[in-house]
Amino acid sequence: MLPVPRLFKYVKAKTAITILENRALQWSTVDSFNDPFEFKRPFAYSFKWDEMTEVALHRYARILTQPAKFQLLAQQWKEDTVRDAGNWREIKKAYLVLCLSAVHNHILMWSHYADNHRGAVLGFRPIIQLGGTTRLATTTLFARPVAYSLEVPIAATLEEYVEYLIGEKAKPDASEAFEKSAYTKSSVWAYENEWRVLEKKRTGDEGPFAYREFHPQELDSVYLGCRMLPGDRKRIIDLVASWEAPVSLFQMKDDPTRFELRLELISN
Repeated sequence: MLPVPRLFKYVKAKTAITILENRALQWSTVDSFNDPFEFKRPFAYSFKWDEMTEVALHRYARILTQPAKFQLLAQQWKEDTVRDAGNWREIKKAYLVLCLSAVHNHILMWSHYADNHRGAVLGFRPIIQLGGTTRLATTTLFARPVAYSLEVPIAATLEEYVEYLIGEKAKPDASEAFEKSAYTKSSVWAYENEWRVLEKKRTGDEGPFAYREFHPQELDSVYLGCRMLPGDRKRIIDLVASWEAPVSLFQMKDDPTRFELRLELISN
């Protein structure tokens, strides 16, 4: 497991103000993501019944003389597919995701997630102990990096599933299928350098978002967008000034000679 680095949350200005006022981060349901290909169900995209039929028939020619058994296999496949699809939908509904990034100055991230540079980026440092004798692991300590791939992670190969259906081996273990799906995205998103934390919904969590409290010492920096409106800027600066733990405050600016962002420390 990789050590968790400092992580950043890109948000709109109003969301940043809400987070700072309530000391709580916004978590999202899977259905609210802007990528419709997130959390793909492994069995649904690895192979089709026709593909499996051909492999099974070539592996066991005797199945040709046992049509009743073959029909039973077909029915079992269909039932497994329907059941897995239903289970997958319910599993996804049961979780909230905190999406973070290991970078704070990516122009596209500011454009996509921080309201075209009018928003902010909040920086968090994972902490395992916060003074005294109380041992506390903060939320970001449980973040895991997203893997980027052109292939959807699958719970079982075609060969493995055929061996299960014809009785050669036990049913493939799909216990890690959810985690593989949750922490894998298309390679086109690799620039996000995303880290995620998953948590099951709590009683009362409704709608596409929910807020979870974080420890004040976990927040260590705030970056203001180069197009942030004056009123939002003042409100955020005031909130950071009254924060009970030290927080570095930065103003993002467009570099005059390069297509990139630079930052300027704000005294608060």
